[in-house]
Amino acid sequence: MYQTTFYTILLQHCLADILTMIVYLTTWGLRKVPGFKDVLFEYQDFYIPAFTYNSAYYSLYIRCSGIVFLSVHRYLIISAPHSLVTTIVQEAAAWKIVIVYWTVPTLMSIVVLKDTDIHYESLATMEWIVPRPIIARNTMMALIIIALTCFICVGSYFAMWIILRRQSAKFSKILQRELYLAFQVLALLCAFFVVFLYFIIQNYFSQTQNSGPVYTMRVLYPIANGILSYINPYCILFLNREFCRQFMRMMKCGGIRVSEAKSSIISVAQPSMVHRHSRA
Repeated sequence: MYQTTFYTILLQHCLADILTMIVYLTTWGLRKVPGFKDVLFEYQDFYIPAFTYNSAYYSLYIRCSGIVFLSVHRYLIISAPHSLVTTIVQEAAAWKIVIVYWTVPTLMSIVVLKDTDIHYESLATMEWIVPRPIIARNTMMALIIIALTCFICVGSYFAMWIILRRQSAKFSKILQRELYLAFQVLALLCAFFVVFLYFIIQNYFSQTQNSGPVYTMRVLYPIANGILSYINPYCILFLNREFCRQFMRMMKCGGIRVSEAKSSIISVAQPSMVHRHSRA
């Protein structure tokens, strides 16, 4: 079901959201529970506080690369469905897509993940003590990556908008469905502007060496991170008509139908190959 490049990328993006919230809630909860936080504080030299701090940036870069992959994929399908690049992307094996999805943000995060000079302030507070140069570098790097993410995605949607105005009458039903999926990604992009605003403010305070608001902004990060994580399921539920119909059928115990639309390059090139699958 939904064994296409778009849904493979989207599935990885959803998995990244789930893992991000699991890691955040687990590490945050253990820092509050007596006994567990004693262990974390005692063994903090073993990359524990560094992991909890660095994982926030690592998860951010995973979501940045994910939204770029989704937006560029929408652009290729809608504006150049028969190009060589689109063919390669659409016919790529699922495991290759998964490897690319996780490798790109991992390489981007090497600079962040190598930081080990991060400790807890005290057993009572369990707040991170991060050197100011690391904070300044990480916030600037995050700001640049998020800005590039927004620039690439907005550029992709602007190019799609121009193509739509010129060739709206020539679009097949399959490409119209692909366009509708683009709105699902566009709504997810809006959440990145919230995170972008957060890191603009955070970068300003870190560059002006105003450490007080830097620690205050950490309290707001779960809100920005939560918006980024939890908006994705609602985008899928309300903006993906196929999934929404099947979800409602499942809630009514009506069974699930196999998706009849194939958003592959073969489907675009040969619409006659798209078949309707009936339930067993």
